[in-house]
Amino acid sequence: MRATAAAFARLRWRLFAGAFRHGGAEQLGAVLSVVASAVVAFGGGIAVLAAGRDDEWRTFVVLICVTVVMMVLALGVVAGVSQPIDPRVVATEPLSNRDRSVGLLTAAAVGPPGIAGAVIGVALAAGMTHRPAALPVVALATLSWLASLLLVARTATNGLSLLLVRAPRVGQFIVGFGGLAFYGLFQFVPASFAGLDAGERADLATALAWTPPGQIGEAIATGQDSIVASLGHTLLGSLWLIVLWWGFVTSTERLAVAMRSGGPAVRTDRNVVARWAHRACGAGPTGTVAWRSLVTRFRTPRTAIETITGAAVGLAAALSPALFRDDPGAEAVLVGGAVQLGVLFMAGNSFGNDGPAVAYEMLAGADPAVAVAGKARSILIVAAPLAVIGPLAAAAITGAWRFLPAGLGVGIAGLLAGVGAAVVQSSLVPIAVPDTDNPFASGESGQGILAAALLVLVLVGLTIVTVPVGLALLWAADRDRAGAVVGLVVAAIALGALVYRSGVWFATRRLSGRDEAFLASVTPAR
Repeated sequence: MRATAAAFARLRWRLFAGAFRHGGAEQLGAVLSVVASAVVAFGGGIAVLAAGRDDEWRTFVVLICVTVVMMVLALGVVAGVSQPIDPRVVATEPLSNRDRSVGLLTAAAVGPPGIAGAVIGVALAAGMTHRPAALPVVALATLSWLASLLLVARTATNGLSLLLVRAPRVGQFIVGFGGLAFYGLFQFVPASFAGLDAGERADLATALAWTPPGQIGEAIATGQDSIVASLGHTLLGSLWLIVLWWGFVTSTERLAVAMRSGGPAVRTDRNVVARWAHRACGAGPTGTVAWRSLVTRFRTPRTAIETITGAAVGLAAALSPALFRDDPGAEAVLVGGAVQLGVLFMAGNSFGNDGPAVAYEMLAGADPAVAVAGKARSILIVAAPLAVIGPLAAAAITGAWRFLPAGLGVGIAGLLAGVGAAVVQSSLVPIAVPDTDNPFASGESGQGILAAALLVLVLVGLTIVTVPVGLALLWAADRDRAGAVVGLVVAAIALGALVYRSGVWFATRRLSGRDEAFLASVTPAR
């Protein structure tokens, strides 16, 4: 078993070194992985050390142990449908299920993210140890906690991959829900936790202490007073490692031979919403492209999570003033219409979502203007509810109903601007979505990091264009100048329409001049 673990560790780092030697986007991805892991290790380690020196450290250690496990689980669901080493590749090797599982876990543990987790574990043990005699039991509890993190992440990945193969719709729902949970941990949990006093934090820790990671936190806390009690809590908190190990081994074995199960075709003609959306797409080639883009949006977990989490992120950002400000006013309703961020997130890979169909059309000599116009129209239709829900929800929360028409106008402007930015982003670096039985297949061709960098640039450009009008609108609303508000709302809609038309024009020019490169980008790998 040691030899197997060592072999997988060497393989992991050879693959990582190969990414550095390959150059281009793969090299950039490897560099960013190291940088991100270093930032997480340094920032997380400092935070844990500081929590260990706080007067409420006994409360914080339980909360840290539980929260980090939840974050790792959510991250495994959202971004874990890939592993450092594909289990299907090593499925044919002469290895037992146990040896293969140990090797895969080792490969995950020795990479940059695994090392970052180990650094945080060392910081947890050092920061929460307040007398030298407690160090051995604290270290033992910390090792159990780190093993839990590793097994939770990898078991969630395997379980989700199996579900996506055998029950794709259920898997898509779980991926979307996991994305919302992961986003919520960063968006809402810190704000909610900041509003708790010491007694409420202690009550929360007491409730969470009954969970397995909570027992590990209790073991670290009680280790300062009683070695025996600490060992007892560690034992209780480690019992679920048996279940996690069994789940990981079993899911790895089944995943190696899993086959996609077919399902009945969806009868969209019986769905009232689908019939309305179909009519909204219109007729002709542009309408056909728009309708196909709509019906393929939930074809894979990746496209589903783009839509679900994109909408959630956009609404959460737009409703933040209404939810978290002590005295939200009219500006909260206006900001509720600023949904361009959500539109960009949910539709930034529109050309890659149905890459094969787009590729065939381009090979047949289709006009790029038709493809771009159809994509833009489909984004308008699928994202239109955000422009209504955001201002309506903000008005309901704040009670500033008289500003609802202005908020809806801002929503229209944000929708148009977001669509223009989305087609630009997708035309720059389309990411092919694999259509294969292999849940670990990647059609990205090493462009994921480049796409993320371009997304930041598009966001910056969109901000530069829209912020001046937005600030002027907030200024007019704060001074209750109705005429100025109306004029600025009209100006915002005109600006959004300009961004929309400019984005469609740019994407059309982009596709017209790079047919071969575009076809290679949207063709998914098997």
